[in-house]
Amino acid sequence: MGDQARTGHVIAPNTLRAQRSDVVLLDVRQASDADAPDLDAFLTGHIPGAIFVDLDVDLAGVSTGTNGRRPLPGPAEFQKKVRQWGIQVDTPVVVYGATGSAAPARAWWLLRWAGVQSVRMLDGGLDGWVANGGELQTGATQTQLPESDFDIRPGGMPVAELTSVPDFAARGLLLDARPAAKFSHPTAPGAGHIPGARSVPVAESLDAEGYLLPNAELRKRFVGVGISESDEPAAYCGTGVAAALEVLVLTVLGIRAHLYVGSASEWTADPSRMLEQ
Repeated sequence: MGDQARTGHVIAPNTLRAQRSDVVLLDVRQASDADAPDLDAFLTGHIPGAIFVDLDVDLAGVSTGTNGRRPLPGPAEFQKKVRQWGIQVDTPVVVYGATGSAAPARAWWLLRWAGVQSVRMLDGGLDGWVANGGELQTGATQTQLPESDFDIRPGGMPVAELTSVPDFAARGLLLDARPAAKFSHPTAPGAGHIPGARSVPVAESLDAEGYLLPNAELRKRFVGVGISESDEPAAYCGTGVAAALEVLVLTVLGIRAHLYVGSASEWTADPSRMLEQ
């Protein structure tokens, strides 16, 4: 199942070069020095024809202070976005961002949750595209696909609700996708994890150039924390972005994983729910 699952969710730069005219490209760029969308980077250079996607405006709903910093958008609101991007249920979509960024995985997850059948993330990100001879376009994208009439079908990807998180943790199936220093560090402000969680930093699933590690190496990482192909773990992070990449990695391995969208930002909204070192 390895190669087929991998190519169904991740696309190599050279493959994208050959197929670019047939796909909708979504650029989900985040500033490297801030947890915020980076439109300036998009305007400076993007894959020709790509549409800029704002992580906070397009891929998240309204935060109430208790539902996490980046909750799911409402189905009606997200359907408007999907239609504006010209995406139908069977439209091939490729999402990408800065190399090593988890932001495009949030778009991958949401589109699959909404029922889009073919969504892949660009392996190696934008640097991988350029390193493999891909050209860049500056300024705003001028051509857009006609608006679609796609009716989204929420539920295409499993979600871990707040009330189910303790059960995942009790069964050893709650994975923290953040860096190890955020999981547990006695002197780092804000460090700590949901009780019972296991640390599996998603950044370590990528090599130094931002490409996904071979399946055998990825599988070894999860086996090391007790996760097998028959398990259905849940992943969380700070705001449900890095965890979406963790879910993508698990999906590549044929493991059905739940995304805890609210993540630590929802968990800690109630003072009775504490993080532990």
